[in-house]
This record gives sequence, structure tokens and C-alpha cells, in this order.
Amino acid sequence: MRLLLILLFTPVLLLAQDSKTQPIVQDGPYLLLEEQQVKALWIEAKQLKSRTFQLGQAIEIPKAIAPDFSVHFEDLETPIVPQTEIHFETEAPVAALSDVHGQYDVMVKLLQVHRIIDQDNNWIFGNGHLVIVGDVFDRGDQVTEILWLIHKLEKQATNNRGRVHFLLGNHELMVLTGDLRFLHPKYRYTMALTQRPLQELFNTQSYLGRWLRSKPLAITINDMAFVHGGFSELLLDQADELRTINELGRKSIDAHPEELAQDSLLQFMASEDGPLWYRGYFKDPDMSRRQAERILDKLQVNHIIVGHTSHEAILPLFNNRIIGVDSSIKFGKSGEILIREQDQFYRGSIFGERTKL
Repeated sequence: MRLLLILLFTPVLLLAQDSKTQPIVQDGPYLLLEEQQVKALWIEAKQLKSRTFQLGQAIEIPKAIAPDFSVHFEDLETPIVPQTEIHFETEAPVAALSDVHGQYDVMVKLLQVHRIIDQDNNWIFGNGHLVIVGDVFDRGDQVTEILWLIHKLEKQATNNRGRVHFLLGNHELMVLTGDLRFLHPKYRYTMALTQRPLQELFNTQSYLGRWLRSKPLAITINDMAFVHGGFSELLLDQADELRTINELGRKSIDAHPEELAQDSLLQFMASEDGPLWYRGYFKDPDMSRRQAERILDKLQVNHIIVGHTSHEAILPLFNNRIIGVDSSIKFGKSGEILIREQDQFYRGSIFGERTKL
């Protein structure tokens, strides 16, 4: 197997070295858990670096590799369990963005100019809630940087009575299950150097892999439901509770191919009407306000916030009953963030401006 991996990945490495584009020089860290120790892998100056940390030892990674990395050994000793709390109530502001696709700089800029993080990328949103509505993975070249930023902000927000909610999108599921069609070349380079397929760096024996598997697909905050693709009527006919949708989503990550082949509900989750792939709110010409109201009534919410379907800006439908927050951050040039404060929705621009929806 090791020889096969070398044969598969070596051409990719040669292409990366011979490319006329700017060479990728850093990635990681990836933390692989091995009983009472952790093996850290990262790419530095086009070289694979590896270090094993023992129980109680401080986990130190060069700051330039992951500026927001902050993990202590006690974090690794605490089991990561699936998030069961999915309904939240707050009087604080709520912000949401989606489909950042490895565009760390755009995401950070949006969070900074709207006073969610400071210039050092630390949480300043108080008891507010920030929702990442899926699709951190693929396309861009700073995926791990974003993952470690979200990981850090989760802790900081909780310490300030706020919350960061990272929902799984279809591209998270794709990478975790080995569908690597949309990877940036940087991660082909990482696979070549580590001689591991990317999904192995996010498996159940890796810290980030366990962390990702704890995340839900859907939550509610006050009268808003959040999910990456959307809630189709067909979905809600088969799984009418968010808890069921989340359980099915997590199950599908590591399900055996035979189990997937025999389970029609798991197959449905990966269909165009599933919660991570549905585009009907924006693409179905027959979608009406009445149909949207039926979906909202089934969920017992007033608003649905989704990503997945790209727009030039945040797009509200049916008087803000459904809001698409995929503002094409994936292109790395601009984007928007949705903010709800005192029952009013705003589009937040990358220049810090707010516009009422």
C-alpha cells in the first residue's frame, strides 16, 4: 500500500514543483492521535515536518503555519462527542456566512470589519452567535487555517457566553468520505508529501476528524433554522426533526458502502433533495411562497438561512422568510455576512457597511 501511494502521489508532487504558479509552502497542522501521544504533521518550506508530543507536553507549532492554532494536550484527552444541543435562544446579535471554501483572508476581513473578531483574530462579539453554514473545504488554499480559526473562536465565544456554530456542508462530507474532486492543488501537494489520502488526515484517529464529526447539519436559533442546502418538502416528509437529520448526516460519513446501498434514507440524504444539496428555493421555478410557508410551518420557524447556492450578494426571498447567504466568497475577492440584530436583518459588506434586507 505504501509503494502504491508513492506511485500515485509522486507525479502530483513533481507537477507542484514544476508549476509556474507560486509554490505552496505550508499546510497543517494535522494531529493524529496515538494512545497517550499525538503526532503532528505539517508542511513548512515545502518540507514535511513531524513531531510527536507526549502526555502533558505543550503542543507547539510554528505560528506561520497556522496563526490561529491553539490546542492543549488536555483538549486531546477529552473525548469529542456529537453535539446534541441544536436549539438555541438568545437576545444577542446573530451573524451568518457560508461557502468560504478556503478563502481565509476574505472570511477574516468580514469578521473583523463587522466587529466579530479583532485585528488579532480574537472573539469580540460578546454573547453573540456566529454561524458558519457549511463548506469550508475545497476550492481555496487555506482550509486548515480556517478550521483552526473556527476551533479557536468556538472556545473564545463560549468563554464570553457567545457561540460559534459550524454546520457541515456537502463539501465537508465529500472530503471526509474521499470525494476529492474539488481540492485546491495545495492539498494534492500535502497528500504527496504525507503519502496519505486527504480523508485519512481527517479520519476518526485525527483530532480535526473527530471534531468535524461532532458537528451538526442543522440548528435553530430563536425563530431561524440554519442548514447548508435547504429543507425540501420531501426531506421533511421522511425526517421531520432536526435531530434525525443530524443523526443521519453523521451516520453517512463513516457508513460502509453496503450499508449505504441498503439504506434508502441515507441515499436520500445525498440526493438533490437532501439537506446538503437542495437548491430548490432558488432554482425551482415552481417554488412559491405557499410552498415555502409549508416548509417553515413544518419546522416551526419564521426564517430559513441556507448556503450552497451562490449569489452575487446575500439573497432574501419571500420577505426574508428564506435567505441565501452564499455570497460567492469562494472566488476570494469579496463577500457578505448576514447579521440579525433586534429583529432586523442586515447584509454586511466587506467594507463594513450594513444594508437592511
